[in-house]
Amino acid sequence: MTDRAAVPAWYWILAVLLCLWGAMGIYSFYTELTTSYDQLAASMGKVEADAVANMPQWLWWVFGAAVWSGTFGSLALLLRSAWARPLYLISLVSVIIQFGYIFLMTSFPKAVGADSAVLPAIIILVAGFELWFATSAKKKRWIG
Repeated sequence: MTDRAAVPAWYWILAVLLCLWGAMGIYSFYTELTTSYDQLAASMGKVEADAVANMPQWLWWVFGAAVWSGTFGSLALLLRSAWARPLYLISLVSVIIQFGYIFLMTSFPKAVGADSAVLPAIIILVAGFELWFATSAKKKRWIG
């Protein structure tokens, strides 16, 4: 058994918020994966729906790895498990690959404009924060 230090109350609040963030990611993944093209076009516009419809199969696996590993990383925080760090690392690498492909290898950013980078930037920043927090929690012996 690992000798773990007591955690502050805000740790639990943050861990729950990160679980909710992960759940939103899973919802987004599931929705984009299962919603028909016509429904996507009606809700997000033709350009975005085309981007989803034309996403290569391997990128769906990367998207899934990003959201599921991030969510499991947050659950690991709740369990005070050191697994949070490697799971968050997988999530961060996955979102960088996912959005790197979308913004560097497709015409999506030109078609939609610079505003299309806001949410992906937030997602990458949150993934980076999750990894930093898990690393910090490990050093402080909050997880282990």
